[in-house]
Amino acid sequence: MRAIDDKIIYELNIATPTQSFRNEVDPRNHCKSLYDQLNNTYEHRGSLIATCLSESKMKLRDIQAEASAKMDDPRIMRRLRTEQSKIRELQNEVTIEEIIRERSFKVFEERCRQFYKPPKPE
Repeated sequence: MRAIDDKIIYELNIATPTQSFRNEVDPRNHCKSLYDQLNNTYEHRGSLIATCLSESKMKLRDIQAEASAKMDDPRIMRRLRTEQSKIRELQNEVTIEEIIRERSFKVFEERCRQFYKPPKPE
């Protein structure tokens, strides 16, 4: 799902050609298309991560309720620790997403600012 981030420089090179190739490519349309693609990808990934995080938190609450009744059961405690680890990993993923988003939009801004100005976030 991070293919667009891995190829951002390549995509920007296509979107913003040198002066000699500008007659063949419309940089404004390419930049707008790339921005829309980045934005849609981030929204989709963000919602997937948020959904997974929400489901894991609900599952953790269920396990905690079960564990409060059976504190001595090692299987329940293992499930509890596993779910807590999953939640930490998903929270780390949210942070990583923010870093990747910032980096990609920074590069986008540097290369496309003279061709396309994205709308202000609401």
